[in-house]
Amino acid sequence: MENTLEKHMEEAFRIPGVTGVLCTESSGLCLSSKGNVPRQCSGSISALASQAARLCPSQNGPTPVICLESEYGSVLVKKTDNITTALFKSS
Repeated sequence: MENTLEKHMEEAFRIPGVTGVLCTESSGLCLSSKGNVPRQCSGSISALASQAARLCPSQNGPTPVICLESEYGSVLVKKTDNITTALFKSS
């Protein structure tokens, strides 16, 4: 699983503007991070994805994608199965 996770993180860095990638499990434990990722944000990222799923419940559909934007960049967050992924992008 670790090799697959690392492979997907490497692929994410090919997206223009991506400066960091974070993967957490459902309780907020950081599985892996790469690049410029704020320290100790994995729990908040996981909680944000869980709360968004409660706001937009879907039986068999896709889970919501959360986009946080600021003047410095953006963060895209999505939960898939038991892993939450956050992409940090510069503006």
